[in-house]
Amino acid sequence: MGSFARDESLDGLSIDELRARLPLAPPAEDALGTLLDEHHALLLLPVGEIIAWQNYSGPLRFTFLAGAPAALSWSPDGHDAQAAHLGAAAHLHQKPEVALASETWFTSETLGTWSLLQVASPTPLAGLPCEKAADDWFPKPRLPQTPKYGAK
Repeated sequence: MGSFARDESLDGLSIDELRARLPLAPPAEDALGTLLDEHHALLLLPVGEIIAWQNYSGPLRFTFLAGAPAALSWSPDGHDAQAAHLGAAAHLHQKPEVALASETWFTSETLGTWSLLQVASPTPLAGLPCEKAADDWFPKPRLPQTPKYGAK
């Protein structure tokens, strides 16, 4: 089936209309969206549902396809975190896609009624082990380093 491209005609649909138009089967417990083929999946983010912090053993690329922008936060080391809004409005500092290295922690949620993202990996998605964080986990910033007595 392959990858999808941005489709503005989907933006005005209700989530039920979107589900009727696209092959959006509920994902399996350890799947990141609805698999399209070995390397691509569609990830639907409905309002009120947040992807829990997790990481995969291969690189991932998230691409905005339709709907409202989505917030994607990630941390390569469990301390230093950053975020981006995935969307189609570059003038609002939205990015059309974000690539994450292997074993990078991430979470995502829609900033509207729903967001549709494509997830891609050079490694087959079904074979990527997933590690999910505890419900109360999030990246913890490091404490500031204080100089030792007498250090300059």
